[in-house]
Amino acid sequence: MRIRHSLKAFVPFILMLAAGRSVQAQYAPPVPQQPMPQGNSPAGYQAYPSQSPYQTLFEQNYNSEGLWYRDSNNGFGPFSHRRDFFMNLDYTYTRTRNMRGIVGYSGAQTYHQQNDPESDEIVTGLGHYNYFNAAHAGQIADLINHGMRGSGGFWNADGSGLLLDFSWGADNSSIFDARANALAGRLDTATILALQSNGGRVLPAQFNTNGQTDFGITTGQILGNGVPFDEADATTYPVFGSTSDILNRTLLNLYGIPIGDGRTISDTDTEGGNGFGVTVPYDIQFLMQHRLQTIGSSIDAAFTPFYDRGDLKINTIVGGRYLNIKEGFGLQVADSGLSYGVNAGDNDTPDNAKVFSAGNGRDDDNNFITDDPLEAGALTFNQINPFDPVMVRGYLDSEVKSNLAGPEFGMHYRLHEGKGVSFVGHTKLAAMFNNEKITLRGDNIFNHMNPDDTTTPTTLDDGFDTNNLNGPTQNAFSDSKSSVHLSPLFEQSLGAELPIFGNVPVLKNVQILEDAKLRLGWTFLLVGEVADPNQSVDYSAVNPKLDLFPQVQPDRGIFTQNTFNVGINWNY
Repeated sequence: MRIRHSLKAFVPFILMLAAGRSVQAQYAPPVPQQPMPQGNSPAGYQAYPSQSPYQTLFEQNYNSEGLWYRDSNNGFGPFSHRRDFFMNLDYTYTRTRNMRGIVGYSGAQTYHQQNDPESDEIVTGLGHYNYFNAAHAGQIADLINHGMRGSGGFWNADGSGLLLDFSWGADNSSIFDARANALAGRLDTATILALQSNGGRVLPAQFNTNGQTDFGITTGQILGNGVPFDEADATTYPVFGSTSDILNRTLLNLYGIPIGDGRTISDTDTEGGNGFGVTVPYDIQFLMQHRLQTIGSSIDAAFTPFYDRGDLKINTIVGGRYLNIKEGFGLQVADSGLSYGVNAGDNDTPDNAKVFSAGNGRDDDNNFITDDPLEAGALTFNQINPFDPVMVRGYLDSEVKSNLAGPEFGMHYRLHEGKGVSFVGHTKLAAMFNNEKITLRGDNIFNHMNPDDTTTPTTLDDGFDTNNLNGPTQNAFSDSKSSVHLSPLFEQSLGAELPIFGNVPVLKNVQILEDAKLRLGWTFLLVGEVADPNQSVDYSAVNPKLDLFPQVQPDRGIFTQNTFNVGINWNY
């Protein structure tokens, strides 16, 4: 028999396909087979039904909507792979939940309340603006973590498989800088000095400050270590003016920390501690930090698809997961230790107050400085903190380490799996055992504006020497608590795999990308009962003289992350 030359090329291909895998077709219900006669079997084979030299590598019969189907694989031809392996490598961009709650004790008085006991206004309109108010931890900008994720596994011929995943979110932090925010609406020092020296007219040449700043002179000289405070305002700094001129430009109405001071309602205290707690003001620095690092991994067994129609396959998955969350809250504060503007207050303003005008963002006294202390009226600066240096530096650091491990289950879905554009995703639920440890440490977080007028020389009524330049003070503190509890977990992931590298110049010639796909995806993670490092700090009783310090009091909530990923997929 002659075969046309044009068909010669197709004969081997047709034979190979015929040997590879039978086409899905309708069959009658399987008929019980009769036992083979027992006799001599070929060497190396047992009599049917234990083993047959004619059996296929894989065979599956199933019923769908009353019709019987059969899938088989005899181990030869292009469909002979027993497993399809895959591997993914992704860059991840993760946005994490904001922190909750105010920084401090919600039951304490506001700074305005404690300095206006008769509720008749310290300065008209001041009660409607920020006046050393408590800061909210949510003011910290969204925390972004960059990281990597590796995943992979294999699919068996029957649709079952194994799924592996490992992710790492690099340690990163986000900061709220109250001083930087307040100065953003002000002119810089050189411009202010130039305008003041020239009657409000701009100088033709740049005003020279010799590299010095108001902030540097204040923290290094006026309030620096070993420098007696110039209450008489007798010292003059070339170009910058007198001590009070510099302080007026430097000290800001930032934020306060409300605390319970350990006193009872019956205690008498003319300096602001009356049993309801106080708000401690900070006029030089108020900086909050949110930091985070995460590590996670999972391993899941995927059962044969319970839904397999057209191009969509959905598998039930069961496995285990590990997740490590290291989240921290940091606070750095500094205060001048001075009172000022009291002579511009009303009749009931205490001697240890810092009086500002309403923070309206305007220059009400025409000195080219917005919202400075001088706008409240006549200005004098008085030393409240009796120690050297006068400036009080404090900090607080709270960290939560959560090690979570437990079983998980869910669904994995694949759509249009193959050479073209495909979609993958999963939905998972887990019950995690959370081994949690919260650690807290800090120094000089107390009411440093409360002098004890009964002692000579003057001391602080609530604390000790605040000089921590050479190490921790007697006001330093630390605390920790550990626990194990259950934390529910939910994860939703969606992604697309795009075969585009073959169409991109240069990349299409890279051998490693020959059969690769571009991956784009999104994952949402929610974990319940995870401690918030800010909310877990208890400020309800803070008075070092009474041996009362901030302490750990776990406050748990929902931890969430939104992760966007881009990477490469390989199938082989």
